[in-house]
Amino acid sequence: MSYGCAKGAIGLGVCVCALVMGAGSALAVPLTGSGSNLPIPSPNPGAPANQTRSTALISGGWTGSWSAPAAAAWVGSFTVSGPIPSGTTNPTGLSRYSFGSMPTAVLPTGTFFRLGDLDGGSSTAEAFTLLAFDSGGNAITTPWLTEPVGVAGIGTGPGASIVPGNLPSWDFNVATGMYTFTGATVTGGNPSLSVYMESLFDITLLEVNRAQAFANFSLHAPLAIPAPGAGLLAVIGAAGLARRRRA
Repeated sequence: MSYGCAKGAIGLGVCVCALVMGAGSALAVPLTGSGSNLPIPSPNPGAPANQTRSTALISGGWTGSWSAPAAAAWVGSFTVSGPIPSGTTNPTGLSRYSFGSMPTAVLPTGTFFRLGDLDGGSSTAEAFTLLAFDSGGNAITTPWLTEPVGVAGIGTGPGASIVPGNLPSWDFNVATGMYTFTGATVTGGNPSLSVYMESLFDITLLEVNRAQAFANFSLHAPLAIPAPGAGLLAVIGAAGLARRRRA
């Protein structure tokens, strides 16, 4: 992505602002319909800048939390009844997330949803179902996840590159709002990937069902983005001084 920049101190300031504002301006593409393999973003940035949740076991479930440098709306904790849906030592089954204790009582829009190692390498039954609810307790039936925004890991293409067949299948049920992701359609061997998608709505409750222990699911917070602040002003000031000296 490139930006045209005017000359001079004011122009440079506008240019820098455009670059800062443009960094997160890519339009999200809702994940709709179904397909054999999730699309790889082009270009593929790999894993986005993020912080995974920390976990602590409690009676009947666990808590997840984020701290700085996660973005402010994510700095807090949530509770889950059921197993942690990752790791081969944790049980499979249904996990119910409640975000009422988060700063805004929701899981904010823009949370990264990560699917890890969801393929057919260890079991053809590897699968996840995800169901999200709004503040009224209603299932969100508008597509509420984006297409993948980044894919990281080891693929089965030349030089361990990631190829289209390495990604799991997806299905979005417009009647129930449920996403289903399966590894049975992965081809080319046994990749080891993390697939990141973003949420498009604030979520009050989330249900995650893991079918097999070989695949993993986790929530990740975006990192806080420092304001341009003094650094930007210094750049503008230096450009203005240089211009006056040339005049």
